[in-house]
Amino acid sequence: MKATRRTEMKTYFLFLLLIAVVSFPLFLLFFSETYLHVASMHLAMVALAAYLLWKKDLKTTLDGIGFPGSLKNIAVYYIGGLAALFALMLAFGIIATLADFNDQQKISGKLEGLPIYVLMLAIFLAPFSEELLFRASLVPRVGVLPAALLFGLMHLAYGSVVEIIGTFLVGLLLGLLYQRSKSITPCILVHLTYNALSLLAMGVL
Repeated sequence: MKATRRTEMKTYFLFLLLIAVVSFPLFLLFFSETYLHVASMHLAMVALAAYLLWKKDLKTTLDGIGFPGSLKNIAVYYIGGLAALFALMLAFGIIATLADFNDQQKISGKLEGLPIYVLMLAIFLAPFSEELLFRASLVPRVGVLPAALLFGLMHLAYGSVVEIIGTFLVGLLLGLLYQRSKSITPCILVHLTYNALSLLAMGVL
């Protein structure tokens, strides 16, 4: 009975994934000004992650990714992970500037003028969908490095070397954080905080 229920849920997630994949190009071609294609992309990530992660029921599935986890564990790894991430990004920013390949203006140029709801999506939804897929789903299956590479390549659309390398480095750190903390919660919180502060620093919020 439990095996049948698990199969039913996985079929449901595959159906959601199909809807998201089909709707993405349609929204992009015909309703690009609404940015619904962005929502479709994140729905696809959540559906794929749910398909890969789902076990016999919701509680078992969430326990498997350490969500939400203990408050002490979350606090320790959130503070430590955030400090490490900003130190890493500061060092990378200095190197990029000294090596004269800091093209961050390409990122801010694409983000300026975006509707506020799209920016809120980037702050609040993207950390959930991306962490569920790239860290909770892929890190245990393919390892930290390949998952980080895929995470970086997902940001090719920005056309920025700094963005691609930067997200790869972020992916490495968050992958290691997930392995050490055994919980997806600190990864989501670090990712959310980083996105929010980055948008504020670029002046697009």
